[in-house]
Amino acid sequence: MKNYNTFMEDLASPKPAPGGGSASAFVGVISSSLCSMVASLTRGKKNYEAVQEEIERLSRKAQDYANQFETLMEDDEKAFNAMMDARKLPRDTDDNRRHRENEINRTMKAAISVPWKTAQLCYKTMELSRRLCQIGNKNAITDAAAAGYLSSAAIESVLLNVKINLKSIKDEKFVDSEKLKLRLFNENVRDIISDIRKITEKELAI
Repeated sequence: MKNYNTFMEDLASPKPAPGGGSASAFVGVISSSLCSMVASLTRGKKNYEAVQEEIERLSRKAQDYANQFETLMEDDEKAFNAMMDARKLPRDTDDNRRHRENEINRTMKAAISVPWKTAQLCYKTMELSRRLCQIGNKNAITDAAAAGYLSSAAIESVLLNVKINLKSIKDEKFVDSEKLKLRLFNENVRDIISDIRKITEKELAI
């Protein structure tokens, strides 16, 4: 994993990758790290003795998720580059054109799978956020909620990569399946962010 300063420099450069997919995974690192912070602020604290065992489990999950997000930052860039390489393949003969088209479809499907992994991990981070809003240190409830809101934004951002790549894939059955998956997944995201909002607003008496 490149250091974050290098990542930010690359992100700001004219290079097409890393881009929004890697940036969304980076937001995942931040979100899961916030969950780790809230768990740390709850560990060993008076009035939270009954949840210490669960807090330890949540803390381990948050750290594991952060590590996975770092890997996804790199995977997204690799998937994009593979897709671009496929577009550079020769198309001077019928065989080459068919091979190029097959490679474009293959690499696009791979480029879709990485954003999905990021989105699904962000969803798991939202679940951590919701639980930490419920049982974590109340002085850090806004940090726990921020993790959920950031994860939700990362999901919306990273799934744009799925949508744009679907436009170029000629496998209609695959495209229809992905569209249904998107709709159902987004419904689940809306439900969990609604839970986080309700828990937080009740605690803050808003």
